[in-house]
Amino acid sequence: MRKIIPTVVLSMAVIAGASAQSAAVRIKAAEAEIPVNVIESFKRDFKGSEGEEWAILPAKLVGEEYIVTGYNDLNGEKPSYYSVKIKGSNVHREALYDTNGKLLRMKEVIKDTALPPEVRKAIIRDNPGYAIVKDNEIIKEGKSNVTFYRVIIRKGNQKKLITTDPHGTHLKEKKIV
Repeated sequence: MRKIIPTVVLSMAVIAGASAQSAAVRIKAAEAEIPVNVIESFKRDFKGSEGEEWAILPAKLVGEEYIVTGYNDLNGEKPSYYSVKIKGSNVHREALYDTNGKLLRMKEVIKDTALPPEVRKAIIRDNPGYAIVKDNEIIKEGKSNVTFYRVIIRKGNQKKLITTDPHGTHLKEKKIV
């Protein structure tokens, strides 16, 4: 019994400490909770698109990293930024706005799109016998204006994920098991 009580107390302390360390992340929000100027900017920037999921983000989080996962509360902080996810049939976007409605950053992923000829030629040239199975075009604007392509290729039962820039320059390669 003397050994069980300290073990239980220690376990409870570890669990309490772990839950106290949960970082403030994004808070899901209804469109009605977002400032009108942010909604108006969104509708102007993405004509004809519907915001699928809105979220409120604290300033310190946006300063560290744009794309975050998980949801929590603001822990007393004032909302500083607003994120919206926009989905289409083969396009997924996420945009980040400040409290004034200024579009700060945007990420767009286009699935199964026609690759630029330079990208297609480079992949085929560098990987003889492989066929292109799936591709994504990823565009990020904001702190870094970046466009790159993620392409899955297959040869028999071997698969690779290749990342290239718009000119077909090889950036990264990973075998898929």
